[in-house]
Amino acid sequence: MQLLALLKDEAIKRDLLTAEANIDAATAFYLVRDMPYIRASSREPETIIQEWRGTCSGKHYTLKALFAELGISSQIMACTAVYEFGFENAHETVQQALDSTHVNFVDVHNYLVLHLPEGDMIVDATFPLLSEPFGATVNKQFVLGENQSIACEPLQTWVVPEDGDPQAFKDDLLRANFSEAELAHREAIIKLINSLFEQASQQTELPES
Repeated sequence: MQLLALLKDEAIKRDLLTAEANIDAATAFYLVRDMPYIRASSREPETIIQEWRGTCSGKHYTLKALFAELGISSQIMACTAVYEFGFENAHETVQQALDSTHVNFVDVHNYLVLHLPEGDMIVDATFPLLSEPFGATVNKQFVLGENQSIACEPLQTWVVPEDGDPQAFKDDLLRANFSEAELAHREAIIKLINSLFEQASQQTELPES
């Protein structure tokens, strides 16, 4: 089954689309963006769609494949980021965890660049609308040709090679740029954020800060 058809089927199951709806680039973006920020069992696009969840890597691997089916060429990007003082306006539970250690929260973030006739366009579907109370960067609108905000402040940026495994490339960047302590702290914070989204996905809104 093509990914667009799978996305539509899964969206219909969740009462997010009607059977008559067509999926264009904006609709694909909104559906993927609003998947909970929770790690799926794998980062394969089929798994992301079927489990209806993903983090920055899985969501953008999926969007790249969906845009390709729509005839839109795109490139996965990777960038390093260091959050020295936590996230601005972060959820209280996350901020307390960040403040409990002097180890910075680090990451290699993925997003997309679309190659359009009018020029390149930055796309970042990392955080769903549901995450606004976290203080996360949420792109509310998708307009072809209009750059979106990247969900972090990039330190160094790479084009992810087309001929390799994008996740292996990301893992190599993490190991090359950050210490074991920083990576362990990253893992703990991501698991905490995932658990908050698990709670939120079972409710209608995020817990109060």
